[in-house]
Amino acid sequence: MRVHLLHMNDVHSRLESYMRLGQQLRALRSRLEDLGEPVLTFDIGDVLDRVRPETEATMGTLNAEMMAALGVNGWVFGNNEGLTIPVQDWPGLVARANTSVFGTNLRQPNGDPFPFFIDTHVFDVHGVRVGAFGLTPNYDLPYEMLHVQPLDPFACARTAVKNLRSAGAHIVVCLSHLGLRDDRRLAAMVPGIDVILGGHSHESMPRAEYVEKTAIFQPGKHATAFGHTIIDWDGRSVQQVVSKPVPVLHETPFDMAMEQVYRRYEEHIQAILGRPVASLAEGLPIVYHDESTFANLLVDVLFDEFQGDLAVMMTGALNASLLPGTLTLEGLLAACPTPTRPIVVSLTGRELQAAIEQGIQPETYGRLGIGFGFRGGKIGYLVIAGAVVELVDDGERQHVRRILHQGRELEPDRTYRVITCEYLWLAPVFQPFRAARDITYQPPLVREVLIARIADEGRIERAKLRRYVRVSAAKRG
Repeated sequence: MRVHLLHMNDVHSRLESYMRLGQQLRALRSRLEDLGEPVLTFDIGDVLDRVRPETEATMGTLNAEMMAALGVNGWVFGNNEGLTIPVQDWPGLVARANTSVFGTNLRQPNGDPFPFFIDTHVFDVHGVRVGAFGLTPNYDLPYEMLHVQPLDPFACARTAVKNLRSAGAHIVVCLSHLGLRDDRRLAAMVPGIDVILGGHSHESMPRAEYVEKTAIFQPGKHATAFGHTIIDWDGRSVQQVVSKPVPVLHETPFDMAMEQVYRRYEEHIQAILGRPVASLAEGLPIVYHDESTFANLLVDVLFDEFQGDLAVMMTGALNASLLPGTLTLEGLLAACPTPTRPIVVSLTGRELQAAIEQGIQPETYGRLGIGFGFRGGKIGYLVIAGAVVELVDDGERQHVRRILHQGRELEPDRTYRVITCEYLWLAPVFQPFRAARDITYQPPLVREVLIARIADEGRIERAKLRRYVRVSAAKRG
């Protein structure tokens, strides 16, 4: 007997592509079922992304209801569901999806399972018992801030396989949002998994690969393709696993049921996105090769909101300048789409100066931001609040002469508490930030702080004050 698994991952709220994917997947599923072939449909995480205004306006319930309309048998939370959707909204999200949602390695702070997640499930399809479980990355620090306890996925996988086999599962499938590298480790370290359907690392694999006796496959990202995995079962064991990506064609019409969900939400979404956030008497420009008013305003609101000695932010968190007049929520979300969180870290004066020195060089501020929640283009200039940076020019490049904090030069060996964002810490671009210590996560997204404080009195005038001051090489202040 052949068991068909249709699966998608890392849609990231590409809603138009998602609806086209839905149409093609539904048609294939119907053909297989008409032939009497058993089919299961899975989502492997990051179906939503708060970079999309409709997802932001509904806190992901639009995506969940579209999934329900498609008819998915199982879903595992990816990091975008787990880390960007408030925990209090998880039960509603799960309920709207109307499917089995796996939280195999997510627990409440006291260690108890969340009542709306399941660890494992056995699907009985034409007499074949397919056991499934789902894993998500155990990002300890951000989950701790959210009052969630992520467990080691490898230990949880061993327990899940044991429990599924004890429950009579003929075939064991892992829905893994861990990424291909960890999927390979999982296959090598945990025997008894027949298939790992993956996501998170956005791989476009032409076919399944084997590690030991486990087949591993993921078909791509952003609903450009979905996976079709066929398991041959001879009544005693798995004989073969064949996987292939199914490209989603641009000329494919939207799935009618999914589009109906979208249309039903439209009025509600527009009411939320059209809400005025501020009235700007003047525009807020943004550039990526220097400090600018909008970027300074962004770093200022973080400096005012959290406790720290100074604040540093990348200009690339902003995608557009703002025009004078009424600023709506939709306009601000478009200008600041990256769903990164503020953090407070410890750096020495020497490390901080090295980071600023790197951030003012063209090869850094002109570099494209990739991964780790970045949703913009260039990384852009590093902007600063709570300090002044003196620059000198050697004829070819600018360099940091010194950084003044409260009128005094930063002490190289002194530790400073720096308010920044998780992207600068997680991404491999700035090694001084990678070496940061005593990381403290803050609950709101950076852009939520911006939304709350952009209309503060005097905010724009303060943001116009320059923090980078060019001095002559001879001047010592």
